[in-house]
Amino acid sequence: MQDTPETAEFAKRAEEASQRAKQLRAELRKKRKADKLKLEQQLGAEILKITDIETVGQLKSYFEDTFNQEAQQDLEAQQLSNEVERFANQLTWNDQRQYWQVADLRALTDWLATHRTQH
Repeated sequence: MQDTPETAEFAKRAEEASQRAKQLRAELRKKRKADKLKLEQQLGAEILKITDIETVGQLKSYFEDTFNQEAQQDLEAQQLSNEVERFANQLTWNDQRQYWQVADLRALTDWLATHRTQH
């Protein structure tokens, strides 16, 4: 099959369109990269304002401390949940009075007292 002037023109236009699409994709990647860099710089400036961090080591230490505190809080929350669950599992239903009874009221109140904020 021979190329006609029309098919040759269509092929040329298709190639030009393909090249233009590649160029636009490259420009878009470049713009996204520049936008990301700008955002990173803005975030960095905000972190510096908030934390007074001046070095990468200080930043690493700051995040390690923060993550360690969160992990400790998660652990404490899990331990608290386990204690509550332990007392809840010891409850017994009183059919006559229609309420749940605490198996060891003294242990429960002693435990609750350790969580008071006012003494």
